[in-house]
Amino acid sequence: MWHNMAMVRLWLQGGLAGGLLAALLVLAGSVFAAPRLERERCTFKPPRGDRIECFTLIVPENREQPDGREVRLKVAVLKAKRTAGAEPMFYLSGGPGDAPLVASSPGADALAEGDWWNETAVIRRRRDVVVVSQRGAGGTTPNLDCFDPRTTDPAKARRRAVTEQQERDILVRCRAGLDKRKIDLSMYTTPALADDVADLASAMSLGKINIYGVSYGTRWGLEVMRRHPELVRAAVLDGVYPPEVNGEQNEPEIVRQAFEQLYAECAADPLCRERHPGLRGAVESTIDAAEQKPVELTLQLEDGPQPVRLDGPKLLMVLLHMMREGEAALIPESVATLQRGDIRLLKMFAEDLESSDGGLLEQNAQQFDGLYNSIECRETWATVDRAARRKMIEANGVYGFNARTSKSPAFCPVWRVPAAPAAERQPVKVAVPTLLLSGTFDWLTPPAWGREAARHLPSSRHVVFRAQGHGVVIQDPCAARLRDAFIEEPDPKRAPACRSDTPLNFAAAYERARNLP
Repeated sequence: MWHNMAMVRLWLQGGLAGGLLAALLVLAGSVFAAPRLERERCTFKPPRGDRIECFTLIVPENREQPDGREVRLKVAVLKAKRTAGAEPMFYLSGGPGDAPLVASSPGADALAEGDWWNETAVIRRRRDVVVVSQRGAGGTTPNLDCFDPRTTDPAKARRRAVTEQQERDILVRCRAGLDKRKIDLSMYTTPALADDVADLASAMSLGKINIYGVSYGTRWGLEVMRRHPELVRAAVLDGVYPPEVNGEQNEPEIVRQAFEQLYAECAADPLCRERHPGLRGAVESTIDAAEQKPVELTLQLEDGPQPVRLDGPKLLMVLLHMMREGEAALIPESVATLQRGDIRLLKMFAEDLESSDGGLLEQNAQQFDGLYNSIECRETWATVDRAARRKMIEANGVYGFNARTSKSPAFCPVWRVPAAPAAERQPVKVAVPTLLLSGTFDWLTPPAWGREAARHLPSSRHVVFRAQGHGVVIQDPCAARLRDAFIEEPDPKRAPACRSDTPLNFAAAYERARNLP
């Protein structure tokens, strides 16, 4: 596009005839088709005293073909308590494929489900909070999802019954259907999502914005910073996933390191050391035993009681869910009680995992989210060394079980998207003031990735929360205070106002386990 504008300037300087000049200006205008923002009726119900505005952002699917297909994105603006003109905070969700403006169950309020009003109360004293959908995900047109969302009881039952071969067939038909509709999957990428943010800011007449990204939203945010550095006043990145990192190549080693940290924390704590002197052996033998004889549970879910058999990979999934949610201190008690035949702790977290993410009741690991496939197959799996990954899975024993269940190596060829160019996988190097947040027990986006991103950001601070997992702003009040203070005054050199090095509280975990009904 910049090339086209440069040509227009050259033609202007050459003094072309009026008719041709007019045609060229029309051509230039078509290339720079402006994004449109249309107000729509809000389905969300703010608490008394709060206000919200809802819109649809309309942008080209392909910005080099502005007269082609349009993409329509949901936008919600949680209004500030005072109209002070302060730059708003844009929330960039994870996934890829998360849909923060779509409720998880029919008739529910998505913003109430996510506790958005309370979570953003401090920011909204002076600033609007803007939530924008990811193109291709729920809340947008087109929606690339290939199967019923898990929002109704019949949909849940259908999804649970899908076999691996059926899953492959569904993805093949879905991909063919997208081709038939002439949807260009090469336009559903992180750079395209970054330009959507810039277009939204332009449509809202904003010269500067603040970014708060979580998980994949940090990669999305970093790409906004790379492509539109002049737009970003400050960024808070929680659970950092930089573009130069391949999230799948070393997963078994990352999982092992998270457990190694847990074993070290337990050994350093008098109570945990006394109660669980052989924690490593207990964890590994319990997962191994489940691989031979799965743990049988009945989960109490919204659609009724559901029997489940937890084999080794699924038991590991539950333990990793505990780490992710900032509950690593309860893992020793969960394993010890399970070895004694007491399934209450394990059942509690298995129910939480199945209710929030699913994965335990399905016959096989599933990924029907078309945007996830489009981005991850393009930006991650295309560069994975498959042979090295297989060797790492084998070398790490039970810690490789989670990576072993991934179907992406088999299904990415079905999805057929080109690999991202090498330039997109380079570190982001901009001087935007940035606060990076990590949790020690975050195996999805480990602290090492935050350190790697911070190494290339000259105006940044990286803070690691010792006892937490993935998405520390929700898990630790100190992290929330740091985010809010940094958005208000983005100075990386200012010392944090609260501590992030609180160790795991094994005593509190023991009391919780002992007092379970």
